Amino acid sequence: MQVNRNQSVESAQALVDAFLSIKRSKGLTEGTIGHYRNAINAFEDWRSIPHDELNQLDMVGYVNELRESKLNPTTIEMRLQPVKQFLRWILSGGIQGGRLKGAHAACVTDLEIKKRVRTKPPVYITPEILEEFLGECHTLQQKVYFTMVYDTGARLSEVLNLKIKEVYRDENGLCIEVNGKTGYRKNWLHESIPLVMSYINSMTSQPDNWLFNSMVNGTSNGPKSNTRLTTAAVDSWCYRIVKRLKLRGILQDSDKLTVHTFRHTKARNLKRLKWSNDEINVWMGWTKTSNMATYYGQAREEDIVHRFREDTGRESHDEIEEHRTCPVCQAVNGAISKFCNDCGNALRPEFAARRDQQHSIKVQAELHQARQLIKQIQSSKFLSEQLGLETA
Repeated sequence: MQVNRNQSVESAQALVDAFLSIKRSKGLTEGTIGHYRNAINAFEDWRSIPHDELNQLDMVGYVNELRESKLNPTTIEMRLQPVKQFLRWILSGGIQGGRLKGAHAACVTDLEIKKRVRTKPPVYITPEILEEFLGECHTLQQKVYFTMVYDTGARLSEVLNLKIKEVYRDENGLCIEVNGKTGYRKNWLHESIPLVMSYINSMTSQPDNWLFNSMVNGTSNGPKSNTRLTTAAVDSWCYRIVKRLKLRGILQDSDKLTVHTFRHTKARNLKRLKWSNDEINVWMGWTKTSNMATYYGQAREEDIVHRFREDTGRESHDEIEEHRTCPVCQAVNGAISKFCNDCGNALRPEFAARRDQQHSIKVQAELHQARQLIKQIQSSKFLSEQLGLETA
C-alpha cells in the first residue's frame, strides 16, 4: 500500500500538490496557498535536473533569471521563500516525513538577496495632503474608504471585508470589527466619523451586506448587487488620484503614495503620540513578537526637523494639531474635520466662510438653471399663455 502511495506522487506536480496539501493542513489561507503554488510552479518550470542534483550554482542561476526579469529584491525574496521550504521538504524525505522546519537545503542556505536601497521613502500623509486627496475623490464611497484606512491603518483587504453590521457604536465610540490575517481586533474611528455615518445612512439596512459593495457604486444590479469591491478597484482609485495630485503639484513626480502608505502613516502617527510597541501591535493587527511597529514607525528626516525645532524653541508640540474642539459644544473632533460631529457648527471661521461660498455658488447655479428653464418655457407660445408669461 505504501508502494502504491509513493507511485501516486512520483510526478513533479503531484509532489507540489502534496506539499501544498500539507501547508493547507497547517491553516494557511487560500491566498497564501496560491502564492506558494505560483512561486513553486515557476521554479519547477525552470528546473531541468532532479531536485537532489541541484547545487548552489544552479540556484544562483535561478536568482539571476529572476533579476533579469526586472523583479525588485523584495519580490524575488518572496518568490524564493516557498521554493526554499519546498526543497527542504523534498530533500529531507518528502511524503516520507520531510522536514517543514529547521535548516534549509544546502543548495539554498547561503542565497541572499540584497534589499533595494530606497532613495526616497513613501509619502507621509499629513492632514493637508489628506484633504487634497479627498478633494480628488469622485464619490462618497471613495472618501469613506480612504478616510477609514487613514483613521485605522487597517490593511486594504481588511477594510474591504467589512460588513455593515461590523461598524457600530460601543461605550467608547464608533468602531469597526476587523478579522485580519492575525485574527480579530477592534479599531475605533475618530477622523472618519462624519463621512462614515453619512455613508451608512445612505445604504441599505441589511446588516450582512458588504460595507464597500458594487451596489453603492452602481456597477451591478439584480442578485449580484452586493458584490464586494475588489482590491484592484481601490488600487485604481488611488493611482488615478495620486496622478491628479502630481499634475496639480501637490505631490512631486518622484513621490510614492499607495493604499499601503496610509498604514505606514497611521503607525508613525501612533509612534509620535508615544504609544508603546505592544499597543501599536494590538491596534495594527500584528503579533505580540512582531517588530513591525519599529519598522513602520522609523524616524524620518521630517521627524528630526520637528524635534530640532521643538528643542530649540522654534516650535511646540501643541502646534501640531491632533484634534479640533468645537467652539460651541466643546465636542472633540478629528484633525481633518471641518464641522462638528455633534452640533454641525463650523470648527474654524474659514470653514464657515467656505461653506457660505459654496452655498452661494450652488444658489447661483440653481438660479442660472431656473433662467434657462424660463427661457425654454417662453419659447413655447402655448405654455407662455397658460402660465401668463411674456413670450420670448
